[in-house]
Amino acid sequence: MRQFIVSVAWFVLLAPSASRADILFYPIPGTGHAFQLQGEAKINTGGIVSFRHAEFGVLYFDYEKVRFFKVPSTRSLAQRQLKKAKQDQEACLEAARWALHHGLLSDFNKAAAAAWQLNPEHPTLKRLANLKRRMRAPLPILKEQEDEIRVFVPTGKDSEFVRSDHFLLMHNTKPPKNARRKGRKPIKTPAEQRLELLETVYETFLLKFYFEGFELEIPKKRLKVVLFAHRNDFDAFSDATKAEYSKAAGFYNKRSNTAVFYDQGTGKVFESLDRVNKDLKEKADLAMKRHSPNVKDIVRLSKTLNVVCEVAKKSQDIEVVTHEATHQMAANTGLMPNEAAVPVWVAEGIATYFESPSDAAWAGVGTVNEGRLTLYRAMAHDAQHSNLDYIVSDDIFMRANSDQEIANAYGQAWALTHFLMARHFDKLMEYYKQIGARRSKDRRQFPPDQNLAVFKKVFGDDTAALGSDWHRYMKSLKTDVERVLEGE
Repeated sequence: MRQFIVSVAWFVLLAPSASRADILFYPIPGTGHAFQLQGEAKINTGGIVSFRHAEFGVLYFDYEKVRFFKVPSTRSLAQRQLKKAKQDQEACLEAARWALHHGLLSDFNKAAAAAWQLNPEHPTLKRLANLKRRMRAPLPILKEQEDEIRVFVPTGKDSEFVRSDHFLLMHNTKPPKNARRKGRKPIKTPAEQRLELLETVYETFLLKFYFEGFELEIPKKRLKVVLFAHRNDFDAFSDATKAEYSKAAGFYNKRSNTAVFYDQGTGKVFESLDRVNKDLKEKADLAMKRHSPNVKDIVRLSKTLNVVCEVAKKSQDIEVVTHEATHQMAANTGLMPNEAAVPVWVAEGIATYFESPSDAAWAGVGTVNEGRLTLYRAMAHDAQHSNLDYIVSDDIFMRANSDQEIANAYGQAWALTHFLMARHFDKLMEYYKQIGARRSKDRRQFPPDQNLAVFKKVFGDDTAALGSDWHRYMKSLKTDVERVLEGE
């Protein structure tokens, strides 16, 4: 089984972090999996590492079975950058951009507020203020939207609806046991957690473009979402509609303008983790009954692995939701209208650019995705698949004949989008504008030569030189974990 790293540090999107954020790597016993945690590590007597995590409290590990590296937390770095900016407005704005890139919305707002105090007439701040005002405008409650979802998902008859400021969610999930414990903070329901994440994607997506000077449309209706409690519910919906979603972890349906998800913790990918977790729990219970001498070690491992499983599931949920919600936002903000014939590389490039990958140390806008970067690197020396013309013509997706070739195409689309966002943002926005204006019969894709022609119209005919610049840029790109391990 291929080893993968499960990240817990995406909680920077949803939870506060300490001034220090050691990164700890821990292989899960009995599996091919490993995971990383961001928190605060301390070595105790007896070779035990206590690890304090902002969301789950203190976890314990055997010192010989983990590796950890001491690094400052993203929040402390954001605060340090803003403090250093002092009375320099452009430095405050740069601190805001940095915070947004790392998914720290509260720190983004602090930095933007500091810049506002220095000069509220700055064009960037005026755009952001206008965006905030428009996002706060209440949206109408439309009964027809509920009817539209029920027509689209006829298997959801027993589901219920909940709303947030910008989303309408139909779900059949149940609140956790003891969710409203007396004297303690209530545990958020799966539906509440999903809406909170969707709102984060909504705000972050719009902030990115408005901050860079590209104003998008603000949706005038709530965006429609479906959340199934279990993968089996998702499969039942797929069977009922005769749709090809069997391998999907979630999807955005253009015709109904609805995003559909299920609880990733119920999928097959976590079956091995759950089995190991269950076995350890049984061993821990048996050890306690028999008063075994190593009972503390077994119980500690069982509790830690239980947390790891829950975190891994939520992390996967976040990756899927941020990807598909980006498709939905692109369609509903006029960036990539549903009626437009958008090349697959364009649509998937922006979705992967905004997704919060489960294998990233710190989530945010344009995070260096280890999985996507690995796919890019594997094809970087392939004269065909790493050729810029082959990608922007959409041949890379049109000619993909296997799951691996499709995965490779995603890697190239992510990498090229990452480069163009970083180095050619204005031209990329003009390209998106022209792509979004194209119409074809029955939304059919345009042929490769026409796709290439649109790209060259914006970026110029010398795509070979642009491709060389792209590959040089990618050689310098590193994941957060790589930077930590290399001492940067």
